[in-house]
Amino acid sequence: MQVVKIGGSILKNKEDLLLIKQKLMDCHSCIIVTSALKNVTNMLINAYETKNTGIIDNIYNMHINTINVNPETAKILMKYRDKLRELVLREHSLSLRDNIISYGERMATVLLYNFFKDNGFNASYIIDPLLVTDDVFSNSNCIMDKTAKKIMNTVLGDFTIVPGFYGATEDGQITTVGRGGSDYTAMVFASVLNCDVRIITDVPGIMTSDPRVFENSRTLPEVSMSEVLKMSHFGVKNFNYKTFVPVLGMDINITVESLYEEGITRITKKPVNSVKCVALTGYGNDSGKNMLVFIGHGLSDPDISGNIISAIGQEHLYHMDGLSLSLLVDDDLINNKRCFQEAPLWIK
Repeated sequence: MQVVKIGGSILKNKEDLLLIKQKLMDCHSCIIVTSALKNVTNMLINAYETKNTGIIDNIYNMHINTINVNPETAKILMKYRDKLRELVLREHSLSLRDNIISYGERMATVLLYNFFKDNGFNASYIIDPLLVTDDVFSNSNCIMDKTAKKIMNTVLGDFTIVPGFYGATEDGQITTVGRGGSDYTAMVFASVLNCDVRIITDVPGIMTSDPRVFENSRTLPEVSMSEVLKMSHFGVKNFNYKTFVPVLGMDINITVESLYEEGITRITKKPVNSVKCVALTGYGNDSGKNMLVFIGHGLSDPDISGNIISAIGQEHLYHMDGLSLSLLVDDDLINNKRCFQEAPLWIK
């Protein structure tokens, strides 16, 4: 058994689906956790906030035009469209918002089932949420024992597609688990089924830095679970802070890989004393990128952390612990290209 999470950033068109098919040709006894198609969640939020049913029609057309859907799938998608048209006109509430935005994953699940079935996969799908959650709408948490019981009592096929991101309370109210919730969903399944996880996205694994900001960025072959948790805490990687909580302490393989290019990162329990990444992120109420953060077990070595502080300047130091080094930056430092050219070179 293996869990494969498909990110929304790689669900844009039929070309993406064909690449995903190639990735999964040898995938048997797989749980495919899918996000909504790219931008659909934002579109649903907009439709909820503005009560604009035209947005719902656009979402429906996006799905219909992605592949040649069969009549059964078209009928289901049309039913979802009609239901959404009704829902977005109701009086606002957090529970309604969660219900509406869950339809992105529902529609993606049905679409992927149509595609994989037509391409020879022994595919099945489950729409009803298998995550049993608390009632904290927009950022719910799994009730693990009840979720485990529900998953274990569900018949899972050879290639089963399930929606990420949303669950339901014990009394059946739809909830969502927060941004990045499909990753969290995948980890919940992996925890219950004690199996490996592949996260397929648009970036080549976890990188040393954002290549749009820093030169010489590269894919990290291995990152420890502690380092990934620290990255999510600072927001330097696109993981929800609770993504990996369900699998903490488990001996399973977790990999992050790109659909479009070479590059794969394995998340391990084994710490390696090096600096893994550097990022420009935000701090406090400042909406800009005003803090330079280094992350890695190697920062506990005073020679390594001392070299970074000496190069950038002690006056910028904000916080340091065994896994991270944070430096508040100002315009002078940001405009000093040398620091940003050299920063990735401190990552070994």
